[in-house]
Amino acid sequence: MTTIQTGVDVDTSRIQGNLGTLDIILATLAYAAPLAASAGYLSLSIGFGSGIATPLSFLVTMFIILIFSVGYAALSKKVPNPGAFYAYITAGLGRPIGLGASFLMLFSYGAIAVGFYAFAGTITKDYVEQFVPVAQPWWVYALLFWAAVGFFAYFRIELSAKILSYLLILEVIAVAVYNIAVLVHLGLSGLDFAPFSPTAYANSNVGLGILFTVILFIGFEATAIYREEIGDPNRVIPRATYLVVLFIGVFYSVTSWMMIQAMGIDAAQSLSEADPARAFLNTSLRILGPTYNDVVNLLLLTSAFAAHLAIQNVIVRYVYSLSKDGVLPRFLGVAHDKHNSPSRSSVATSLAILATLAVLILSELPPATGYAWFGGMGTYGILFAMALTSAACAGYFLRNPEPGMTLNGIVFPVLATLLLGAANVIAILNFDALTGDAGIASKAMLGCVFAVFSIGVIWALSLKRCNPSVFASIGRQ
Repeated sequence: MTTIQTGVDVDTSRIQGNLGTLDIILATLAYAAPLAASAGYLSLSIGFGSGIATPLSFLVTMFIILIFSVGYAALSKKVPNPGAFYAYITAGLGRPIGLGASFLMLFSYGAIAVGFYAFAGTITKDYVEQFVPVAQPWWVYALLFWAAVGFFAYFRIELSAKILSYLLILEVIAVAVYNIAVLVHLGLSGLDFAPFSPTAYANSNVGLGILFTVILFIGFEATAIYREEIGDPNRVIPRATYLVVLFIGVFYSVTSWMMIQAMGIDAAQSLSEADPARAFLNTSLRILGPTYNDVVNLLLLTSAFAAHLAIQNVIVRYVYSLSKDGVLPRFLGVAHDKHNSPSRSSVATSLAILATLAVLILSELPPATGYAWFGGMGTYGILFAMALTSAACAGYFLRNPEPGMTLNGIVFPVLATLLLGAANVIAILNFDALTGDAGIASKAMLGCVFAVFSIGVIWALSLKRCNPSVFASIGRQ
């Protein structure tokens, strides 16, 4: 039975679960949307990022994220508070910056979710209209996705994890079939290893390459956001984090390599630039035939649904943590009596996404533009938060030194902060590449990211003066 109290303590309820390493890996990887990314995004990196050096670029980015993960995993054992980036930045850099980061994460994931609904609505519309002659606006299908995601996100995490696991396995199998087919089609003697050449990488646009590849790693920090729903978090979170990063890096490196092989080393970049949306499907049609493409087009819809559900689960848990801390209305931080899920936070998240999606619909902005704008803006926000988290790891262990933790707790986080700081500079200088807009809208979106972070910092400082008990509870420190 839930017991509501006044003051800082809210209730005795808590979200619960018994997720293991594999559950967390699958639930987290669903956000990476392996099939949707392979069929609709890798060609962008090949065409506009690192070119034929994209496979090596993924491995370089993986190395950077692994350096980040060392400090992240170390801090996850020392700060047993839910909230992932929110909790860790608070512990390492203080409550004002921590709250600013939490607002930034909510804004960023929310932006990505709204933009992704535009993508989901568009691909569903295209798929349905192959069979049904009656045309519907893209947002009709987007709202169907929204309703399904909201329904499943309401219940205990094991239900979402099970659905995400099944869908992810189907996606991975579909891409693996493509990779194997290309390999068989070319034969070992036909493989070209130029995409892994340091020379090809040095001659590519290294900065843009990292920017385009790091996007597909975003979301891996969700391994820690489920802390309260993991059976053994101190063991599961570090293990799952490393495995997720390794899987993403190797998976996309191999898949982009096979795409380049299928298009031809000399033609891959120009073909990807000319038709990025069809590069994967054009090569799969030639090598595997129309039946495979029909299956992939259907699985793209389930891939989009899985990614949406994974995104919503992360947003919901940020809302829940902020509500438990009293920053957001406390009634949103009460777990469901039966499902032990953050059900109220889930409903609030669904309604907030619906309201933002309605603005996008009423603006009559083309869905492709909405997807690029919202997705690019959210991606940069999370990249900024990653740099803050690395700095927080170093800050925490500098203030709380422990024998044997200098390398993992200070050296690696400082190195990660420098690398991610450089990635942030590259992202700012190339923000138009993230959003697909080189005009005033791009500058306004970048301004929104910093404005949201600043609002969180200012809110925390006002709480310190006006409501010290809530200020003290930020990040559940």
